Amino acid sequence: MGGLNFLEKIDIFKGFSQDQLKAASEGGQEKQYGYEEKLFAEGEDADRIWLVAEGQVHLRFDLPGRPTSEQNTVFSISAGQTLGWSSFVPPFKYALSAYSAVKACNVLQIKKDHLLECFDKDPRMGLMFMTNVATIASLHFNQLQESATVSPVSKVKITVHMSTCGIAAGARQVMSALVEEISYANRQDIEVASAGCIGQCKNEPNVTVEIGSSEPVVYQEMTPEKMRRIFQKHILGGEVQDEYVLNN
Repeated sequence: MGGLNFLEKIDIFKGFSQDQLKAASEGGQEKQYGYEEKLFAEGEDADRIWLVAEGQVHLRFDLPGRPTSEQNTVFSISAGQTLGWSSFVPPFKYALSAYSAVKACNVLQIKKDHLLECFDKDPRMGLMFMTNVATIASLHFNQLQESATVSPVSKVKITVHMSTCGIAAGARQVMSALVEEISYANRQDIEVASAGCIGQCKNEPNVTVEIGSSEPVVYQEMTPEKMRRIFQKHILGGEVQDEYVLNN
């Protein structure tokens, strides 16, 4: 796959020295996937990162009881990009399923445990790696927001507060559940946004729902299950779920 020259082009290894790239690559395993072959499934333990050398990978929501479909694709990951950074972010689960989008998709897998050993020996390497993870996560969330915003003048706006404390408490999984519900319902009037902390760290993750001219409703201690219920009952049904409202 081109050795260290290949790794130099990978987003998650930006800024690494040749020695650091060599140390990381020693735990790598090359693999090829055919069209629509699954690399990993949503909800599985995230124990490695996946570096795309050639081809493209689609990250999708697998809707219950339905076959996978390109219509459920949230992100497309191309050569030079990374999959599986969830292995370094709690709760260390893959938030989406990954499928090869081409006949021959070549990837390099590197196990999390190997990288952690490298970081123990070289803390600066670990710092750069996690900085790159944060950058990649931010880009993905911006893409997620743009893809979920289907109308420039939306009647419904849902904001998932994704500060550091919110993400640690599970905001990524809440966002994933929300986008899945929107996809399943095929609503064309919903804007999804991400925002920072609202000063309620102990009650994270928080989600703010704005419908028309009604007062915004802020929900607290959100989980994917609560998000699905709120979407069905509040967004679709118009019933505020009082038991989850902040300071209610």
